[in-house]
Amino acid sequence: MSIGHYKAVGQLKPLFSCSFVTSSIYKHSDNLFWFDVMPRGEEKFVSVYIIIDEKIALIETGPASSNVNLQNGIEAAGINLKDIDYIIPTHIHLDHFGGGGHIMDLCHNAQAVVHPKAYKHVSTIDRWWEGSRDFLGEIAELYGKPRSISESRLISAEDGYVLPLGQSNLRALHTPGHAPHHITWVHGDEAFVGDSLGLWYSDLNVSFPVTPGYYRHDLALDSIDRMSSLDLRFLHHTHFGPRPAEGALEQVKTEFEIWMSTVEGGYRKNLSSKEIVEILFDTRSGLKQTDMNHGVHQTATHLGSVKGMLNWLRRKDA
Repeated sequence: MSIGHYKAVGQLKPLFSCSFVTSSIYKHSDNLFWFDVMPRGEEKFVSVYIIIDEKIALIETGPASSNVNLQNGIEAAGINLKDIDYIIPTHIHLDHFGGGGHIMDLCHNAQAVVHPKAYKHVSTIDRWWEGSRDFLGEIAELYGKPRSISESRLISAEDGYVLPLGQSNLRALHTPGHAPHHITWVHGDEAFVGDSLGLWYSDLNVSFPVTPGYYRHDLALDSIDRMSSLDLRFLHHTHFGPRPAEGALEQVKTEFEIWMSTVEGGYRKNLSSKEIVEILFDTRSGLKQTDMNHGVHQTATHLGSVKGMLNWLRRKDA
């Protein structure tokens, strides 16, 4: 395995670019690198992380449609695909792990580490793909169909599971709420948080909630509390990029609570999801602009989060 020449820790200027990928490789620390996988050219949407230790771990893969960009990004980091030991999603929604089977087909020595509730879905993809298409519609087709992964190459990570990498390890912290099969991967005093802490907008210094159709607000808040009990320095978002942890978890929990309060207020007044999201656009600074800036894969993301919260309230009242 050959590793390229890297600049000093902490710089956010690109280290180098691959001629086939318009993204760049960023060095977060001596053993952690990340890049924008840019599905269908959409920038600042999906971050992929590489941990380099005695073992090499890839955190997230992006969707199937970004597989070529993923390959090129890994190679731009100076890593041979055969040297990757573990491919590790935070959860298996298509934007996070839809390309898992595709890259596993090329990383012949790798194992995939998934939540026990995701294990059967990634080895037999029919229900996973059908459910994704039912929920996402045309966006699922944009992401592309996942490929199955043989059970012989899967590791099931229970809560507290520890994956040794050499001088460091990854610890699985189950963080349901966004999804029942969601794992936050703790790496020393840093964590790969997937969607458990929402969408991070570095230019606004704020995270906004992101929820699927089946959302558990109680579990989402509990997951934030579990992470708050850790002494973390950085939170590595899939959407999008590293965030310093100081003050972040408090901001995220407050934002989730404000959104739920707003959604519940609209729900009690029989407002539609579109009317409620407009209230949020008017009251949450920067939110409307993020919605306008979202690319095709994130069309109506905030509206979808309102719908997920409404579904939670309806189930509570049922």
